[in-house]
Amino acid sequence: MIDQQGSLDQLPDLNVLKHLRDASFKKKFGFTCAYLFRLVFLLLFHQKNWFRLLESNKAEMFPAKDAVYRFLNHSSFAWRRFLFLLSGETIAR
Repeated sequence: MIDQQGSLDQLPDLNVLKHLRDASFKKKFGFTCAYLFRLVFLLLFHQKNWFRLLESNKAEMFPAKDAVYRFLNHSSFAWRRFLFLLSGETIAR
């Protein structure tokens, strides 16, 4: 069973970053896949959207919306494989 922790603290328990690498999530330049995934993951649990974040005072701290959209829509990233690996890890616990 996964202990109740903060949303970012559960990523190492589920080996999320390992599963990203196994599903061929690799970038050659710019922000890492791990950073972009953490950012999208945290936005979901804080019930915020990308537009509101970029309109806030903290917008300079985050990548532009194009970087996140390219990450989410990149054709070589195997999202189904990633979800399969992650769900298998979660069920095994």
